[in-house]
Amino acid sequence: MARTFVRVELVERTPELDARFSVAMTERGFVRTIKGRTTHQALSLPDGMYLVSRKTPVEALELAREASREANVEARIFCVAAGNGVRFGNLAVVDSAPASPA
Repeated sequence: MARTFVRVELVERTPELDARFSVAMTERGFVRTIKGRTTHQALSLPDGMYLVSRKTPVEALELAREASREANVEARIFCVAAGNGVRFGNLAVVDSAPASPA
């Protein structure tokens, strides 16, 4: 199953723009949490980072562009396929949000 990590930097950031963009990304299947590989705990991704399943980096980029257009924000977007070599450290544990399988 293809999974893609997406890093987004909004050119102009305000709480309202962040919220609008986050909603648009969520509507397209992007999540901000992952499941820890060894602990199986829900972990928050760093600010501006999303994960989408069943999408290639090219498909994820187009979805993120759609979200930025819908939210009417200018965004810099970086997409990379998630493979076995992807590692994160020191992520915050989420108290009650469902995690995407990682």
